Amino acid sequence: MPLKKPFIVLMTGDIDINHSSFNQRRQDIIATTQYDDILMHIETTQFDLILLDLPVNCSVATTPDRLRHFCPPWMEEMPRTAGSSLGRHPWQSVASIPDRLRHFRHPWQSELIARIKDPLGMNSKTPVIAIVNPAKDSQSEQQCPTEFDDILTGPITEQRLNELIDLWKTKALALDYIQILLSKTKNNRHLTLTLFEKLFEELPLQVIDIKDALENKQYDLAREITHKLNGSVSFCGLMDIQQPANALESCLLNNNYASTHRHFLMLQQRTLNFTCHQKFILENFGKY
Repeated sequence: MPLKKPFIVLMTGDIDINHSSFNQRRQDIIATTQYDDILMHIETTQFDLILLDLPVNCSVATTPDRLRHFCPPWMEEMPRTAGSSLGRHPWQSVASIPDRLRHFRHPWQSELIARIKDPLGMNSKTPVIAIVNPAKDSQSEQQCPTEFDDILTGPITEQRLNELIDLWKTKALALDYIQILLSKTKNNRHLTLTLFEKLFEELPLQVIDIKDALENKQYDLAREITHKLNGSVSFCGLMDIQQPANALESCLLNNNYASTHRHFLMLQQRTLNFTCHQKFILENFGKY
């Protein structure tokens, strides 16, 4: 059944909530503003969602070596700091960094996204949401890399965060269904899409027909339709629907009609849980 594990979120940047207290109150969310901590978490924890706040300051790159790595070419050509016997470059002092470097986000963003999307990494398939704040930086939305799965305007309050998590939990279920069918078809995408279309078309009609047959005490007809539905979901690996379908078919085979209503209601709900993802799956199938 999809979504067997807790939904875990990595959150970086400001969301109008104190990060340390937030970590204590929510076991499903890891919140941090430190670049090194972000790297550590994405290498050791598999997340279901990553929220990345684009407007950043130099706290993400405070060492001279890292600053030099992140500097654009024009920084190397700037005059060395006056009065220094070592002739240091401006990037060797955080206080001397000009405003245009403070807003130069592409280098660390690229490194971080590359780490997250590494095919061998734990979070290569994890959705990454960019949080931009036009009030702080009018250019932030324009500079958002295409690797992000979505872009939201900050700040993100806790209420909005909860709504966002609920939304992506639903999407995660849909993505799990996609992976289940792709696995069954050995990544035959054309066949997988055909199966989805057939399932979305046939399952609701079969559930209606089973309901009508049970209400009219046409138990042989109900068993016949249930058997057909059960075969379809079993072939496609939809175990959450197969379980109540098996139970209902068994009751009908053994003339245990008193228990059919309970198993049918579960079958009906599990089918609805699947078909409610129809729009998202068919519109986004090509992306995954």
